[in-house]
Amino acid sequence: MPSSYFTCRPIASKALDLASPGTIRAVARRFGVRFERKWGQTFLADRDYLDRLVSQLELTAKDRVLEIGPGLGVLTRELAQNTSAVAAVEIDPACVRALGLTLRGLSSVRIIEGDILKLAPGELIGPPYRVVGNIPYNLTGALLVQLLAQAAAPDRIDLLLQREVAERLAAPPGAWSLATLAVRVYGEPELELTVPPEAFYPTPKVASSLLRIVPQAQPSIPRGDLSDFFSMARAFFQARRKQLPFALARGLGLTGAEAKERLRVIGIDPARRAETLTLDEWRRLFDSERGNWKPGRSSSRSA
Repeated sequence: MPSSYFTCRPIASKALDLASPGTIRAVARRFGVRFERKWGQTFLADRDYLDRLVSQLELTAKDRVLEIGPGLGVLTRELAQNTSAVAAVEIDPACVRALGLTLRGLSSVRIIEGDILKLAPGELIGPPYRVVGNIPYNLTGALLVQLLAQAAAPDRIDLLLQREVAERLAAPPGAWSLATLAVRVYGEPELELTVPPEAFYPTPKVASSLLRIVPQAQPSIPRGDLSDFFSMARAFFQARRKQLPFALARGLGLTGAEAKERLRVIGIDPARRAETLTLDEWRRLFDSERGNWKPGRSSSRSA
């Protein structure tokens, strides 16, 4: 359970311009916000890019939004003014205190102090809901798995990520990672907007991109098979510099020649590597070997 939460009480006051480096510095000083790198605390400080971001989100008055990492509330205010309800999860106690000031008058916002990775996202606002957030690089993989794998998955996910990470997750086959495959099993990622470093305060070293994912009603791999599927896929990506028969031979206890023939039978060129496979090819590979795969098994014969 979150350590604490509060609903912003209506108090008449002139809204702060949070899309301003000066305002960000002033609020941070008042509440002791230290711009922690481990929490990815670089806040959007450009009105033009904030407006572009809100436009890309395509918010409606019926939307219910779970925001991850509201920081000082610059995007939270926009979400609250364009949707029916916002639950915003913030891990930094100093930011939580600051939000009590910056979100005054927004009765539709509930601030939850806690670590999103230790919470059940679908229980914080209730379905149907969307997820929006500006998140750090080190949170991306774990957060996406948590959001996509839960039974109460969001209708849509819009996350502002480090551009390199977002591009990798949205890459076409040929440059996939295990994380890319994991996202594709649940939905189709799309890049929507790139935001330069100078649009943030403090200024990060890299640009950010808005990644949109609309989860499918059901994952491409049956839920009961997902653990075995990713166990198999992980073995191939751990040997990503090797051609496919290397990992297949190790996992099945085959010779290299036998592994090559199994790949040819399902229409996959044995000379390829894991990063080049499409989602359909991963499904074919898994379906052909699901009863035979034994992770960690090594072959006694030459591979």
